[in-house]
Amino acid sequence: MTKHAEAMYLGRLPDVRMSFQLMGLHARKADSNWTYPSHEHTMYEIHWMMEGQMDMVVNGQLYKQSKGDLLFIRPGMTHSCTGAGPEGFSYFSVHFSVHDTSFCRELNRCNDIYYPAVSNLATGLSASLSALYELSTEHLSDSLSSSKQMKVHAAVFELLGSLVGQLSDHASVTLSRKEIIAHQIAEHIEDSVNYIHLHGEIQENNRTWIQDIAKSLNMSTSQVNRIFREIYGQPPRKFLSETLLNEAQRLLKQTDLTIDHIAMMLGYKTNAHFSRQFKRWTGIAPSEFRSHSQQAEHEKSS
Repeated sequence: MTKHAEAMYLGRLPDVRMSFQLMGLHARKADSNWTYPSHEHTMYEIHWMMEGQMDMVVNGQLYKQSKGDLLFIRPGMTHSCTGAGPEGFSYFSVHFSVHDTSFCRELNRCNDIYYPAVSNLATGLSASLSALYELSTEHLSDSLSSSKQMKVHAAVFELLGSLVGQLSDHASVTLSRKEIIAHQIAEHIEDSVNYIHLHGEIQENNRTWIQDIAKSLNMSTSQVNRIFREIYGQPPRKFLSETLLNEAQRLLKQTDLTIDHIAMMLGYKTNAHFSRQFKRWTGIAPSEFRSHSQQAEHEKSS
C-alpha cells in the first residue's frame, strides 16, 4: 500500500486585502483667534491636539481639547473649532476612509468621541500619530521618496490597527440580536466576494447565494432580506454589488492589471459585461475611472 505524504499547517493568517484612502492629513499652527466653520464629510477623522487649547463642537456637543487630547469624528458628524487659549494652538488631523465592512463595523461600535491625553486610546495612538506627523513635515518641503511613502503606509496601518483594537476593547455599545444577524449576513456576502476573487466565478442566479446564507443561519430568505435591510438600509443584493464595486475600484487604482484581467478576477465572463456593470454603478467606464484616478494621484504628488 502506498503511503501518501502528509503536511499540516503550523500557522496561518487570513488574506489581507484592504482598500483605504488617506486624505487631508495635515498639521496646523493657528493663533488664538483662528476658527474653522461647521462642516461635515464622508470620512473618519482623528483630531490630535499638540499644543495649546481649542474648543471643538461635534454634533452640538462642546469638547475642550488640550495637549494630547484626541477626538475621533465619524462620517456625517458636523463639527467646528475655535481657539480657547491666549497663545494659539497646534493640532494634527488625519482623514481616512476604509472599504472594509468588518473594519468599519468595529470603528462604529463605540459612541465615544472625546479621549483625554491619559486615555488608553490617546496614548495607544500617539506613536503612530507622531510618526505620521514627522513624515508630514518632511513632505511640506520636499516630495516623499518611495521608501518614505511605504513608511506612511506602515504608520497608517499601525494607526488603524491600534485604533480598532482600542475601540473594540472599550466598546460602549451592545449589539442587538438583529444587528448581530445582519453582521453575520454581511460577513457571508464578503466571503462570497472573496470566493469570486479567488475562483473567478460569479453565480448567475443571485437568489442562490441568498438561499445559502439563509440556510446557514437557519432562516428564511425573506427574514434575511428584511433584517439586513432594517439594519443596513439596503437589500443584501445591493450590498454585494457595492462590495464588488469597491474591489473593482481598488484593483483599478492600486494595480496595473488590464481591465480584461480585472473583469475575469471578479467573475465576469467578458470585459464588455464588466464594463457595462461598472458604468451602471458609477456612470463612467472602468478605463475612465482609472484615468481619473491616475490624474488625481499625479496632481497630489506634483
